[in-house]
Amino acid sequence: MAQTELVKKAQSFAKDHLVNKIPDVFVFHSAQHTEEVVDAAKDLAKGYPLSKEEMEDVLVALWFHDLGFSEGWEGHEERSASLAKDFCKKHNLSQDRIDRIMRYIMATVPDKKPIDLAEEIIRDADTAHIGSKNYLNKLGLLKSEWEHNGHKKFSEKEWLKLNLEFLSKHEFQSSTAQAKYNDRKRKNILKLQKQLTGLLAFEKEAIPIDSDDDELVLLPKKSERGVETMFRVTLRNHNHLSRIADNKANIMLSINAIMLSIVISSLTPKLDANPRLIIPTIIIILVCMISIILATLSTRPKITSANYSDEKFLGKRFNILFFGNFYQLPLDKFEWGINKLMRNEDLLYSSLSKDLYYLGLVLAKKYKYLHLCYNIFMVGLFIAAIAFIYAFATAPIQ
Repeated sequence: MAQTELVKKAQSFAKDHLVNKIPDVFVFHSAQHTEEVVDAAKDLAKGYPLSKEEMEDVLVALWFHDLGFSEGWEGHEERSASLAKDFCKKHNLSQDRIDRIMRYIMATVPDKKPIDLAEEIIRDADTAHIGSKNYLNKLGLLKSEWEHNGHKKFSEKEWLKLNLEFLSKHEFQSSTAQAKYNDRKRKNILKLQKQLTGLLAFEKEAIPIDSDDDELVLLPKKSERGVETMFRVTLRNHNHLSRIADNKANIMLSINAIMLSIVISSLTPKLDANPRLIIPTIIIILVCMISIILATLSTRPKITSANYSDEKFLGKRFNILFFGNFYQLPLDKFEWGINKLMRNEDLLYSSLSKDLYYLGLVLAKKYKYLHLCYNIFMVGLFIAAIAFIYAFATAPIQ
């Protein structure tokens, strides 16, 4: 349905309240969560015969349903309903509609059974994240929020058990939500079960040691999975930062190339008639050229290589995983080296560490050039603007 004027006003009020009045510790029940819930409700309602007025009331209720978090966790639904009541009175809604919107908000209270189709849609929309691909990320935000708002600190095992228990009891109410979310919900349950199984296996294999604070500490015998995760996440983050740097460099290249073409085509033909513009024009051309050069340097590919020897490789002084090192090796030598890595854990982790280290050096170089590029661009534009202003201010009056 097209967004009505009332829903637009409710959205504007809710967004302002969520951004400016909800404490930062509510990292799950944020403006993003509210928007996602509203979008989910719109999607779920498509297959049902809700009237325009009923759908309008559902959306208003969902925009307001978490605003009560501005005064804390306990009783937030009642406060949200009260805010919605004041809003609806201000916009001259009938008492029947006000009561209905407040009832819709209260339908989000845990364990409360929905009494009609609209409440089913509201309940399903509010828990749609359970059937989403990013459920585990949402779960991390919820854990942080719980721990910051008076709940106890949860160990990883306690948190996994708590959420598995919740998921086992949870049911989507509408048939549309069941068809849309149940399959992904089952996959999320399996992921949590897998994590819990791995955690229990870890505790079973761990070595108990005494700590200084009289608590039993579990020291893992071996944490290959943790090491591999560390390398995978760190390398992925470095690659992501590298892509960000390349995007920023492309932005600078595009902006400065456009500015340079405009200056050359528009200003330079007029310099004979307006010699006072020569210096500002030269400044802006130099700024654009230097920015382009620095942006290009930050993205310029460079292949570094090292001389290979079996002694260097086995002595952990040669990283065979880096293409700049292995691209000149014959295939049989490369396969031999890879087989050695797969059989020697220390050699493998040493190579991965070197790969991570040199990737970091390349990344630092990219950002160094970009930092200089952006600074020169900002300062240069400011100086060029001052030069243009001065040139026009000191021009003789005709």
